[in-house]
Amino acid sequence: MEKQDSDSIHNCVIKLRVDPKKRRDKVYIGCGAGFGGDRPMAALKLLQSVKQLNYLVLECLAERTLADRFQTMSVGGDGYDSRISEWMRLLLPLAVERGTCIITNMGAMHPPGAQEKVLEIATTLGLNVSVAVAYEVSVRESGSNSSTKKPYIMEGGVSTYLGAAPIVECLEKYQPNVIITSRVADAALFLAPMVYELGWNWDNLELLAQGSLAGHLLECGCQLTGGYFMHPGDKYRDISFQSLLDQSLPYAEISFDGKICVAKAEGSGGILNFRTCGQQLLYEVGDPAAYVTPDVVIDIRDVSFQSLSSHKVLCGRANPSPESVPGKLLRLVPKDCGWKGWGEVSYGGHECVKRARAAEFLVRSWMEEVVPGVNHNILSYIIGLDSLKTASISDDPSSWRTSEDIRLRMDGLFELKDHAVQFTKEFIALYTNGPAGGGGVSTGHKKEVILEKQLAKILNCQNVVS
Repeated sequence: MEKQDSDSIHNCVIKLRVDPKKRRDKVYIGCGAGFGGDRPMAALKLLQSVKQLNYLVLECLAERTLADRFQTMSVGGDGYDSRISEWMRLLLPLAVERGTCIITNMGAMHPPGAQEKVLEIATTLGLNVSVAVAYEVSVRESGSNSSTKKPYIMEGGVSTYLGAAPIVECLEKYQPNVIITSRVADAALFLAPMVYELGWNWDNLELLAQGSLAGHLLECGCQLTGGYFMHPGDKYRDISFQSLLDQSLPYAEISFDGKICVAKAEGSGGILNFRTCGQQLLYEVGDPAAYVTPDVVIDIRDVSFQSLSSHKVLCGRANPSPESVPGKLLRLVPKDCGWKGWGEVSYGGHECVKRARAAEFLVRSWMEEVVPGVNHNILSYIIGLDSLKTASISDDPSSWRTSEDIRLRMDGLFELKDHAVQFTKEFIALYTNGPAGGGGVSTGHKKEVILEKQLAKILNCQNVVS
């Protein structure tokens, strides 16, 4: 199919759906990825094991990875997640065969580029697929005296957390095999197919709250089914190595009336119960009485979990908050913070901490010789001694004696690239100029960009299919 023209632009102020159709009584939605570094093979195993999956969501975008994509795109690289090729080569054949739609935010800063890449991969696989994109655009005048407006992807790397509406519109218009988005809120990636399939509307706030609860539980993948949970010695969290290896990514069964069950593949390892659900429920929530998503503000204080089996949990009692719809969306604006330089070196055995302290002293002194006044920009800590503490450990050497294997880490943030590079050079000099027994030196430098958070009015989006 050819790309649609500019009349596909629409305002993303949520408007009630006109006569929404209930296409199913239940929809099955799986999480194939919970972050950008997740495992494609685990997603394939879920797709193979749970044959009733209607949708597979790949949630691969965070503020960190979005900033990385901005930097890569600004120097001529891809603005989308380059791993999309790996994921689609593995998942597309079975997804197309099963009729499972893949929804992913791997489009990041440039969904149209990701769209072209997926179409290219599908061609090499001998597959005929449609790929839709939903992303934020700005609208500007095409001429000083013209009323014609031209859409363009947001300039300067600005991204806004969109809700489920543009994905729902993609599904309504195109019924594609794949939907690629920009920065859509994690839970909204899962909520969209619920709204589309189950006939929900944007004023069904109780249903939207339940659906967003399901999305929030699923969005981090295996964190719901035993990942990031196992802790030897804790009787509630002591999972065997083999069980952890065999854990399943989660999926959810959502009914048109808002009944939700989260589940893992039958016979899989890991664990799914009240504790894993409760842990994920509170993840990145802030105020549990008002968890803000672009689609609905949720009160999760009364949420309940009931285990139906070793692989299925019933979830309920998510409610819309009194102020149930956000008036503004969260916008991310890249901010240049200069250049970061870092270095690491290991020391072991007798008085290893003193040798690490000596190394730190040398690097700081060498930097002061070359670039006076930059030491206040350098942070030091010792992995294995004080790197996980809120403050540096006491300077009393008696507190160092139990450490026999440590690693010095130093990070500097500088205005100039030359200073960051100089820092790495001084750190490498520890090899022949520093204390005895240092090894495994690792250094690096990069431009440091953070994403500042702002609140923005509802904006424009674009939906296109190929």
